[in-house]
Amino acid sequence: MECLVDAFIEYLKSVKDYSENTVGSYKHDALIFVRFLEERGVHNIAEVTEDIISEYQALLKEKKMAASTIMRYNTTIKSFFSYLVENGNISENPSEYIKSPTMSKKTPRILSDTETMDLLNQEFSDSPKGVRDKAILEMLYSTGLKVSEIIDLKMSNIDLGIGCVLLPQQKKKKEEGDRVIPYGKMARSAVTSYLLEARKSLLGKREDTGYVFLNCDGKPLSRQGVWKLVKFYAQKAGISTDISPHSLRHSFAAHLVKNGAEISAIQDMMGFSPSNTLSKYVSKENAPKDPYEWARIR
Repeated sequence: MECLVDAFIEYLKSVKDYSENTVGSYKHDALIFVRFLEERGVHNIAEVTEDIISEYQALLKEKKMAASTIMRYNTTIKSFFSYLVENGNISENPSEYIKSPTMSKKTPRILSDTETMDLLNQEFSDSPKGVRDKAILEMLYSTGLKVSEIIDLKMSNIDLGIGCVLLPQQKKKKEEGDRVIPYGKMARSAVTSYLLEARKSLLGKREDTGYVFLNCDGKPLSRQGVWKLVKFYAQKAGISTDISPHSLRHSFAAHLVKNGAEISAIQDMMGFSPSNTLSKYVSKENAPKDPYEWARIR
């Protein structure tokens, strides 16, 4: 059945045009599911039933996996079987009525102004890695980009001249042009320093695929790498509570709202659809201002 997974992964790459990291996650999750089937004695994908998938879900719960992780596995399974139906490998989709666990909505962790300054203004090594880490933290906070957007960021997405990131819009909003996210002088300085020398050192003699942020082997930085980076520097800055890259995204939004930025403009910069809301960040005393002023402040 692994050959079906390989075909599914190729479909995600060539047809769906998913990023390398997203494709990697789908492959990882699909292979784990296929191995579960084989261990259970199921060697033909057409033999998979809704009950077998439910049994797999129960196994994940027994392992005390987080609801978000189970939801991710379920998304992979649903996509996999939808592909198999469309491709004619099976006639019915056994995952069609499988439900994911309910996700509890947590209040986003917002950094205080002091914590933000402690995180971004701490001493960084002048090594290529240290220069890169400073640039990543500045970009996460100054743009509100998600981890997936940071690791998939390419040189063509950055305009150093005017100081902004240009990303494609969601499919439903493509007619509106690129999503424009300005970043301020602190982020511009950090990113420029990184691109001038540090990135070249990290890349070495490896072929340049155009990704902005690289690991120490010259390859695109991974999601886990960004998470570890944020946690390391948060601890180094003396931030006692646990924070993640998403905390910086939330803080970007909250601090803009606090400074009176227009909600609709923040949503556009963060890539939110009209149905999303930033109401959790809004206080009654906020007065609308130019959201791009944030880029000029920082």
